Amino acid sequence: MPDKIINKIKTVFNNIYESLFEIKEDMDNFTDTEFGILSDRDIRLRIFELFDGYIQDECIQPASVDLHLDKTLKTLDGKLKNLALCSYELQPGEFILGSTEEYVTVPRDLVAQVDGKSSLGRLGIAIHITAGFVDPAFKGNVTLEIKNVSDKPFTLRWGMPIAQIVFFTLTSPVERGYGDDGLNSHYQNSEGVISSKYEY
Repeated sequence: MPDKIINKIKTVFNNIYESLFEIKEDMDNFTDTEFGILSDRDIRLRIFELFDGYIQDECIQPASVDLHLDKTLKTLDGKLKNLALCSYELQPGEFILGSTEEYVTVPRDLVAQVDGKSSLGRLGIAIHITAGFVDPAFKGNVTLEIKNVSDKPFTLRWGMPIAQIVFFTLTSPVERGYGDDGLNSHYQNSEGVISSKYEY
């Protein structure tokens, strides 16, 4: 076999070997990565990365952080309700937007999920209809989609514990986070209740 062909074959096999070695290194790094939900210990260690503002220690649960209802509610037609003036009676079947008092700042190596409190769920109060997912790099107050699916009125009060947020680790930090150019992120740097920006 001519030397030229042999050299080409060697080059091909060397390239294959180098590619396999790089894949193995990536897999080793993947194996060493710790995945899961942040515990209370890790939440405390990273609390200033997770929130802009003071979080009371009693709000940190074993694997989540309690979130509280801010003072403004908004109906689907844009009418505002001020909980600083008085509480609001959410009627059976009624839907309204609220937001968290807490300003969430999700790091690029984490993703978050907002869910209701179990005690409220047992009363038929849904906190997030479909939009509990919080992307890496999101910053802002979290808008809540609150609905009373029970047959009894429920009182909403400013500052009440309304939800909880859980932080999950990613396999690696994202290359493009929420709010980065080209992602069409509508709700970055949200302050207070933000109505839907869905275009019909």
